[in-house]
Amino acid sequence: MELKAFQDYLNSQRLKFTRPRRLIFKEIFSSKKIHPNAYEIHRRLKRKGQKVSLASIYRTLSLLVRCGLVSEIDFGENHSHYEPDVVKVAHGHLVCLSCGEVKEFSHERILTILSKIGKESHFMTDKFSIQVFGYCANCQKK
Repeated sequence: MELKAFQDYLNSQRLKFTRPRRLIFKEIFSSKKIHPNAYEIHRRLKRKGQKVSLASIYRTLSLLVRCGLVSEIDFGENHSHYEPDVVKVAHGHLVCLSCGEVKEFSHERILTILSKIGKESHFMTDKFSIQVFGYCANCQKK
């Protein structure tokens, strides 16, 4: 489904679904590693013997974000991380300021609370991003 949506988006922009775009798409949507950054995607493709430039990765990630299939997330590290924007439970991210570990969290009340805030502010919520910064259990022990 996501693949067809990406191909349709590229066609609407008069762009081709090139081999590098296909490899990057596959890496984002089939990876077990959540929230990769462009450098991680580049390393993983290189390890698999696939030669794709970092510039192609950034351009493809930008296209995926613009067509609404991927979210760009800032964890405060001077570079973006990316997450497939597929239908899943509303969630946020706990980010360790010491080691950089990222854990997802969710709670059924998140959407309820955010919807209430939107209504009270006369603001129609479309999407949200929550990052909570602190220290993980391991770093607290140090």
